[in-house]
Amino acid sequence: MASKKSIYKRYYKRIKYYLKERKTFIKGLIILYKVFYKMVFPIDREEEIHSRLISLIQDQIRKVVETVKSLSLLIESSVNMQSEKIIEEKYMNVIKNEEEAKNVKRQIEEEITKVGAILPNREDFLRLSDQIDKMADLSEGTAFRVLSFVKAQLKADKDILEKINELSNLVLKVVTKLREALLVVTLDAETFNARIKETEKAEKDVDEFYRNLSVTILQRNLKIAPMLLIREIASMLEDISDEAESAANTLRALSLILL
Repeated sequence: MASKKSIYKRYYKRIKYYLKERKTFIKGLIILYKVFYKMVFPIDREEEIHSRLISLIQDQIRKVVETVKSLSLLIESSVNMQSEKIIEEKYMNVIKNEEEAKNVKRQIEEEITKVGAILPNREDFLRLSDQIDKMADLSEGTAFRVLSFVKAQLKADKDILEKINELSNLVLKVVTKLREALLVVTLDAETFNARIKETEKAEKDVDEFYRNLSVTILQRNLKIAPMLLIREIASMLEDISDEAESAANTLRALSLILL
């Protein structure tokens, strides 16, 4: 009868053999995947897909810039106390531009779905598109609150409303700078990095302006309803700027494979 020691030794050798075979099998799978990837997804094909996705995202950010611009015009009309009809028309422009931006996002998702999970940085492309989409969502939400403020005939100090208008223009600048960065992401690193820095600087300007405006609103003797709504409008405008900064960070990561 075999001793316990000899049994353990035999099983040890068998386990060691299986582990070695498993390691070889895994290595083989990795090599097979690399060969398959190069055959199915050659470098020129990968660059073509990157180019097509960036082109769609550039179109998406263009629509979002138009959405934010429409929002800025809506706020300006509200501050200037234009008729409710004109303000409603400008609100509908925001809705229209936001829906067009959504349509482009759907195209991006369809394009990525066609390629499948084999595309490197797939998640980064999706994340960038989602962040840009959030900017459009926030713009529409802000526009709705501006329209509600007008329809409810709420009152606030003229200088505060003018500061809200100024804040919207600063936010538009951030989104515009982000678009400029997207337009040069495939050109050269120096120009791209300069545009990203401009986006970040514009976002910091929004942060500083928003903080000062928040304090000003709280210091004024406003009624509860207009104060809460104005603060929410200002906060959502600042959120658009924050999303633009997040998109800039994602774009910077993507630039490593695009430049």
